[in-house]
Amino acid sequence: MPIQDLIRSLDDKTAKQILGRIAGSQPAPGGVRITWSPEIGKALADEFQVAAPPGGAISEGDLARQALLVLAEDPEAAIAIERLASIPTESGQTFDFGIGVAVAVLIVLQSHVKFDRNTDGKWSLKVEKKPTSDSLVKGLVQKLIGFAK
Repeated sequence: MPIQDLIRSLDDKTAKQILGRIAGSQPAPGGVRITWSPEIGKALADEFQVAAPPGGAISEGDLARQALLVLAEDPEAAIAIERLASIPTESGQTFDFGIGVAVAVLIVLQSHVKFDRNTDGKWSLKVEKKPTSDSLVKGLVQKLIGFAK
């Protein structure tokens, strides 16, 4: 089964656990973890030219699956996702790294985007690592904005 189909078939709990496990094990680029704020949302919306998706709230599971699709562009991350998805849920093993889904998504985004805050407190973004699929990252930003609003 292609990794994209595997990710799309994950239930909400499993998707969130896998995302938390992978994001929680990532070092913060530049040693700084970005946290959600309306200013971050505006900077992301401006940079990627997106708005919250129409049709209501985004679930944590939908957001986690979209973040995993972005992560899966990296072959090593794709292998990790496959391995973590293969752990039977009845094993009772859970992965809780104490980070929320929105924070985990921002960690994923930091692997592609550099977040800078100027002296006035305004955020600017620079895409440093061009993703294979712009639509995946753009979709992730759109879902994050819809989730966090």
